[in-house]
Amino acid sequence: MLDIQDNARRLGHHRWVCLQMFELLGTRATTVPEAALRPMLATHAHHLAWHASLLADRMPEIAELDTDALTTPVDGDVERALAAARATVDSADLMQRAYGDVLPRLLTECRDHLAAVDPHVDGPTARVLTLIVRDLADDLAARQR
Repeated sequence: MLDIQDNARRLGHHRWVCLQMFELLGTRATTVPEAALRPMLATHAHHLAWHASLLADRMPEIAELDTDALTTPVDGDVERALAAARATVDSADLMQRAYGDVLPRLLTECRDHLAAVDPHVDGPTARVLTLIVRDLADDLAARQR
C-alpha cells in the first residue's frame, strides 16, 4: 500500500506526462502533413488533458503537499523521451517516439500505480487510474490501425 506522499508523487508525475503529451500532440495535430493523423492526434491530446485534470483532482489536499510542485517528471528518461518527440520533424518519427516510447511508458507506470493502490482505501484513485489505463491502451491500439 502506498503512503500519501508516494501516491501524490506518482499522481503528479502522471499528470506532468499527460500535460506534456497533451501539448505535444495537440500542437502537432494542427501541423502534421498527413491529414489522416490529425483527428487521432487531436482526440488523444484531449484524452490526455482530461486525464491530467482527473489526476489533479486526486492529489491530496494537505498543507505539506503542493500539487504544482509535485507535477514533475520522475526522472530524466521521460524528459529525454519527450524532448526527442518534440524535436521530431518527420511524422513517422513523432509517432514512434510518442506512441512507441512515451505513452507506453506512461501506461506501464499507471498500471504499476494501480496495482499498488488499495481500492478499499482509495477507490476514487483506483477508478481514475483504471480509466486512464483503459484510455491509453485504446489510444495505443488506435495508432496501430
